[in-house]
Amino acid sequence: MGLLDFFNKEKSNERKLKKYEKRVTNMFLQPQDRQFTFQDLAQMGTTETAWILMQRYNENNPNTTLDIEEKQLVFDYLIRMSRDSEADVVGQAKRYVLGVQDAQLEMKEFKINWPMKVLERLLSEDEYVAFVAEVLASCETEYQRNVDRKQELLLRSTELKSPALAEQIARFIKDDNETIRFLAFDAGFNQDGTPELGAAMFSQILEEDSNRIVQKFQENIVGRRDLTVPEDLVDQISEWLDSGVGVHKEGYIYRRRR
Repeated sequence: MGLLDFFNKEKSNERKLKKYEKRVTNMFLQPQDRQFTFQDLAQMGTTETAWILMQRYNENNPNTTLDIEEKQLVFDYLIRMSRDSEADVVGQAKRYVLGVQDAQLEMKEFKINWPMKVLERLLSEDEYVAFVAEVLASCETEYQRNVDRKQELLLRSTELKSPALAEQIARFIKDDNETIRFLAFDAGFNQDGTPELGAAMFSQILEEDSNRIVQKFQENIVGRRDLTVPEDLVDQISEWLDSGVGVHKEGYIYRRRR
């Protein structure tokens, strides 16, 4: 094969993949045609085709049953590719979750629920927890119009535990978004307490105006010896607490005897 033939083949393959990517994300295409495209991409078994398959996760089909079925189908193909080919499925799923720079150098964020399922299946538990903490570390706590990525990660954090994860969760206790704060409190109570996590929770609760967050805190804080009140907040927390509970001399919240 000559050099010209090689470049022509490369260009032909590039055009083919671009065509496939359009099919994967075209919700007006007949489902069977789109699903045949999934199959062809999976059979190619390359890192690039794994990335193209994942683009289906950023589209929603009006037919919700079909939408879930197709996303599950893509998931199954990706797991099979990771087992039967040299495609870097894990690397592409991480790339997808972290977001990529597009041609205009703007960060493009994707819907990460299904790629996170891929990673949960393919990574060890320690690797998976470490990655969740890594992605949370890349998220900001200031106002954002789109909080889907933070929300998904914190939802998953309610079932995970690690010191690195606790450190990141503590940051979101004071997030601008009430839903994110609620999820951070929920995930925080699932962690082994740290001074940083306790300090974040107690300082935020003094100024928190969300009833459900206050209720979540009151339901979970009593008896948590690993979540202690910072010394400079003891008086304020003591005043804030209901009469039936107090700050123990060791710093945790306890229920008073009647």
